[in-house]
Amino acid sequence: MSATTCVLMHTCLYCAVGELLVTQSEKIHRATYEYVWYTLEPKAARNLTLIMLRTKKPVNITAGKTFPMTMSTFCNLLKTSMGYVSVLLANANRD
Repeated sequence: MSATTCVLMHTCLYCAVGELLVTQSEKIHRATYEYVWYTLEPKAARNLTLIMLRTKKPVNITAGKTFPMTMSTFCNLLKTSMGYVSVLLANANRD
């Protein structure tokens, strides 16, 4: 197996896990906002408010704190890489 294949497989794995993390984070966000908070005791309602505030920003894995590792990022990476390979092959065939 070549090094490129290994790198792509590891990147895909990180992106898949990152996608799952974002999805689960959004589920927590949705569940806290749909909860009937006004029937809770004041202390529990306050704790739920803190959870609501924290889940506004989804949890994700980032690459160098630059971009999130999600499946859309992986697809964009593949598209860009294949575009570069296509240009290199086209230029190599001309020579």
